[in-house]
Amino acid sequence: MVTKLWFLIFILFEQHWNLCSALELPAIQLDSVGGQLGFVGQYAGLSPYRNSLQFESLSTNSLITSEDEEDMLIFNYFANINGSIETYCKLTDTQFILAGNFNSINQTTFNNIARFDTQLRTFSPLQQGLDGPVNSVYCVNQSAVYVGGNFTAPVTSSSQQQFTGHVAIWNDNQWYPVPWKGFNGPVYSILPHQQQSILFAGQFDSTGDSQFLNQTFSQQINLISTATISEGNGAAYGNYSNPKNVLCSRAPWLLQDGVPGYWEAIFNSPIEPSVFRLSNARIDGRNTDSFNIISLGSNEYFELSYKDPVTNQVLTCSEQCYLSNDSTITYQDFTVLKPITTSGIRINIDTWYGSGGGLGGVSIFRSDVTLQPAPTIESDSQLNCYSSSDTQTSSVSTTGNWSEQYSFGTYRNFLTATIPISELTTSNISITYQPYVYAQGIYDVYITTPGCIGTSSCDQRTQVELSINFVPGNTSTYILDQNIVNDETTLIYTGSIAATTDFFKPTILMKVAPTAQTSSTTDVKIFGSSIQFIRNSTSSTLSSILNYYPGNNTWLALPQQLPIGSVVYSLQSNENKLYIGGRFNTNNTMANLVAYDFATGLQPLADGGLNGLVSTSLITNSYLIVGGSFNNTLSPKQTNSMNYVAIYDIQANTWLSLNQGVNGNVNYLYLTKNGRVHLSGDFNSTVNSNNEIIPNLYGNIEWDLSNQNWVTPTSFIVGPVANEVSIDSKTTLYLGQVKNAQTYRSSDVVSLTSQASSTNFNFNSSITQIDPDAVVHAGAFWKNDTDICLILAGLFHLSNTEYNLVIRSGDTWRGLLTGIQGEIQTLSVVKNNLIIGGQFNGTSPDGTTMTSIGFYDLEKQMVQAVTGIFNTNGQPGRVNAIAPQADGRAVFVGGNFTNAGLLDCSTLCMLTIDNRQWTQVQPSISGIINDMLVNESGILTVVGDLTIGGQNGQQHISLAELDTLSAKANWKTAPYNQQFLSPVGLVYDNDNSYLITGKTSNGTYIANWNGKNFTTIGNALGSSTNIRQLLWAPIDPSSAPSLSRYPANSDTMLMAVGHLAIPNFGSSSVALYDGTRWQPYLLTASNNGSAAGSVGRVFTATPCCTATIHLRRYMSVPAVILISIAISLGIIFLFVACAFLYLFFKRRNNPEYYYYSDPMKGWKPKYRPSSLLAMIDAAHLSDPATAIAATHGGSPEFNEKYMDNPMDNTVPASGYSTALNGGQLHAATHRGQTGIDMADAVGSLGPSNKQQRSSSGISTGAVGIVPFSIMMSNALRNSQPQGAATEESPQLYYAKYPFEAKEFGELAFDAHAPIVVTDTSDNVWWMGYKDDGHGDAISGLFPSNYVTKAKPI
Repeated sequence: MVTKLWFLIFILFEQHWNLCSALELPAIQLDSVGGQLGFVGQYAGLSPYRNSLQFESLSTNSLITSEDEEDMLIFNYFANINGSIETYCKLTDTQFILAGNFNSINQTTFNNIARFDTQLRTFSPLQQGLDGPVNSVYCVNQSAVYVGGNFTAPVTSSSQQQFTGHVAIWNDNQWYPVPWKGFNGPVYSILPHQQQSILFAGQFDSTGDSQFLNQTFSQQINLISTATISEGNGAAYGNYSNPKNVLCSRAPWLLQDGVPGYWEAIFNSPIEPSVFRLSNARIDGRNTDSFNIISLGSNEYFELSYKDPVTNQVLTCSEQCYLSNDSTITYQDFTVLKPITTSGIRINIDTWYGSGGGLGGVSIFRSDVTLQPAPTIESDSQLNCYSSSDTQTSSVSTTGNWSEQYSFGTYRNFLTATIPISELTTSNISITYQPYVYAQGIYDVYITTPGCIGTSSCDQRTQVELSINFVPGNTSTYILDQNIVNDETTLIYTGSIAATTDFFKPTILMKVAPTAQTSSTTDVKIFGSSIQFIRNSTSSTLSSILNYYPGNNTWLALPQQLPIGSVVYSLQSNENKLYIGGRFNTNNTMANLVAYDFATGLQPLADGGLNGLVSTSLITNSYLIVGGSFNNTLSPKQTNSMNYVAIYDIQANTWLSLNQGVNGNVNYLYLTKNGRVHLSGDFNSTVNSNNEIIPNLYGNIEWDLSNQNWVTPTSFIVGPVANEVSIDSKTTLYLGQVKNAQTYRSSDVVSLTSQASSTNFNFNSSITQIDPDAVVHAGAFWKNDTDICLILAGLFHLSNTEYNLVIRSGDTWRGLLTGIQGEIQTLSVVKNNLIIGGQFNGTSPDGTTMTSIGFYDLEKQMVQAVTGIFNTNGQPGRVNAIAPQADGRAVFVGGNFTNAGLLDCSTLCMLTIDNRQWTQVQPSISGIINDMLVNESGILTVVGDLTIGGQNGQQHISLAELDTLSAKANWKTAPYNQQFLSPVGLVYDNDNSYLITGKTSNGTYIANWNGKNFTTIGNALGSSTNIRQLLWAPIDPSSAPSLSRYPANSDTMLMAVGHLAIPNFGSSSVALYDGTRWQPYLLTASNNGSAAGSVGRVFTATPCCTATIHLRRYMSVPAVILISIAISLGIIFLFVACAFLYLFFKRRNNPEYYYYSDPMKGWKPKYRPSSLLAMIDAAHLSDPATAIAATHGGSPEFNEKYMDNPMDNTVPASGYSTALNGGQLHAATHRGQTGIDMADAVGSLGPSNKQQRSSSGISTGAVGIVPFSIMMSNALRNSQPQGAATEESPQLYYAKYPFEAKEFGELAFDAHAPIVVTDTSDNVWWMGYKDDGHGDAISGLFPSNYVTKAKPI
């Protein structure tokens, strides 16, 4: 058997779950992670955590409910049950009868039936219940219930003897038998009819009051005394070689190894088998698989029916039947559908389990009551299963000496006793016949005696006396003359025979007649004749349907009956017609589904019905919907579109298909609250009206009658759902055998979006809609120009091509990579490149080879060559983690390997993005890296099973960090600790400390390393916990405000990913830790429903969640600008007002001032500006010449030359020569300057250097633009690089990340771009300059955390 693991992924878009609940639930702030969050793992269904009654798996059979929360179903555990509830009926608005196959609910005994109060949500028993499963219930009023099933009577009822089985009435808190006492077979359906009657249907032909009786009870044949047992190809020796071992199941009998064989029984007299009861060998894995049974002589196959022990469905077989190898199944009964009278049977074993086949027990039952004396072959101690004390078995016993003689007339053996003539009147020779009479009735009794010619005893015959006691207290005699020539069958009795009970057994005693006469002079022979009992019923037959009229307390069979042996599983009524579904065939004109008109009788449906069993049905409007095991009508249609389910239009008398049906048996049908048809059974997929496969149904789907199409299920439900009960408007109780239920089916990708007015999930882009067998190992997000794309690694089939890497853009999936053998385990997107890691090798379609590492250019959509990763044997190594540098120029690759190509690069290597070249990381480290991080300062931290050190000694460690920006740095390690070995997950904590997680022999640990020692945290998890990743989850401040955050005073909680056993709850695949307790966040389930799922990795749309976050909330840039403008205008207004006031008071005090003051003189700067601000002010003067002069301090020489000839471009700029003229001209030295002043650059630029502003930044002048190299040079010569940057003391920084300008005044730049910073007075927004692409400077605002002084590698 091949086991497939389903690796699945779940994605969260834009908005956190924020649904109403009684609990305070922390919600992740998705904006902080790029708006999208993905979970990769092994699961098929998942649920957001909402309350403590949710679950990932159910350890035992359970009842579950669903709560409707804003169009989202939350499934909750409701009660423990040791079986299943299959059916229900409604007593009142709040009182229901629930029934099925169970013995207890919440450890309280109920025995297959219970009353349920929806208001109190409590169960109450109906006395001690019933002693067998219940299949159907019908509530007549608030207190009376008709119950049908496969039971005998109520448990511990004082009137148990009044119940003959399979039906009972509960009324006024007490059990009562039905008027006819019961049936001889199970009841599957009870239906009220408009004619004020109640119909009972199932598999029966007799009533307990003997009014209806078509067949006698099947009774076991004594194979020891009446049959000869043999075998073929049986084991030659050993304890299991005797074929008689299986009689009474005393020991197994085995075949020889590896060959087919048979077990055979030849009867002393012909019988008509009705049931074969077989047990499997169950010895050392040896068991029979397929077999058949034939009648010896005719070699005709017995046509058999049996119940499949797995599906509980009734199946038929003849040439190939199957015996279960389940060791818990004691035996299986195979019922004969077409009776055959035979003198022997052979069980042929064709296939087997293990080394060979065999049997553990064989019992044969017969439906005819024929008794023939036979010799006892073995001692009585071996006849325990054929004991005459069994009241349900016919028996024959002898007194005196009897021997066997063959009769050539009947070709069978008879017992005979020889009596000396002298002892004829005193002999005690006798035979006692005790038939098992199932029901009292009128019987004809026949006796068959062999003729004297066939036995050569004509001169030894005489008469025998038959003492007949068929009714208590009434004995009669019959003298039978055995002195006959030929075989004779004689009617010896016609009349009533009482049923066999513990207190009375009908008996016939045969002995020598007191008046016996003979012609013999020596000995007389008496022959043990065979006796047959045939019931003579004058009432109508009964075949699986009985109609009861409570008004006049009468019960009748239908005037026109189904064929004998029919099984009815479902009844539906429409107007005056009854629709009967089951397993039957009427002369090949009506099969498995038929209409019954009470006026005219049976009526065939269109095309004769269906070609397979009908197990369930319902009627809504004029539609009859049926489910079962069929694929076409009896008269086949051209296409088999009616697979296991079909609709019959009652008004049009035509068949309708539900698209192409489903791919397995349908066992249950019911209408949901919204009017849809719910199907449940053994299927897993279907096809919708667009010919699209709907996979992974797990046995449940709904059909929309109005749209005539399947409704793709959103919830994950595994196991058959028999029906549902509405507890209130939002709560539903599910009946059946539900193994698991989660809010969402998530076979691959599920999207949660907040665009709609309510929370909705999008299933339109599921990879399994294209490839139902998709297997996902890893995932990543990539943002292109228009969309955020999802990338999946694993195994996918698109357009008949197998891909190892696929991408979804919008709603379209596209394959990226083929030709990989092995497993891709990790993905990392760096800029527009996808780095692929794992343990694999292969060749892409363009011929590029890949070994455990791959490089895919997402923009060019092509694989780029990169040297592979290998282990010491030259085989593919294993890449466990990929960590990009902060500037994105390189990535660190860690795992379990020794080489990158020919480069000795054990465990850890660095791959440069631009040229895809490998570089050793020094000092080296060896072992296995499981996880690693790189922070903004270039500190690399790794965890795993590691070793550092050289020939002088090695150190075994689990955590180490290295400053990758320092050429002289060494590994800083945490000391070896036996409690915290081989960590698999890592996050930064506060104050240069870390959190790590891993497995121990006792479970999972989470520990804090503070640089000195380890401290365990969050250790309340159960031993089955397996954490694969740690993250810091940013928590929305508006959610669960009373809950603590972790660490304290942060806006995060610790997220653990994997499988977490949380005390007092159960398991969770993702959980949050607040420093004190664990709270489930995401619950998952496996695809078989019997086990919890797990999440292996979480990935985000932007780099996130490896360090704690203190969320800083700023106003938007436009708001900041508007407020700044308002403040500036307010200050300007205040200054202007003050100036006007000053002038007002001055003029009032000096009225002559206004008229006699000297005119204002022209302004000339005394010194050239020494700051960037002064330079910019000068550059904005209206007169170009003045502006240029201003930048040169107004020197006479310069003024004279330039002012006289302003177009002379030969005049050098003072202080500009060092930067622009290679030192040919003198450097600026005004006021003792040793570095160049930025303002000096302006004078050297003529009008021809004017340029338009090309970004959101602000240009440095209106006339001349400062070359960026001048600014950069001046920043490099700044003597105080550690102080705050100002216009007078600019500083040089480099961009860590690209920044996109979104508002006017912001400065856009790429990663690694040099930035001259001139204003750092604000903690958030700084002022600076960059190169505009033409060598000139352009200015603007930018975030301070986007730049660093560290020059990129």
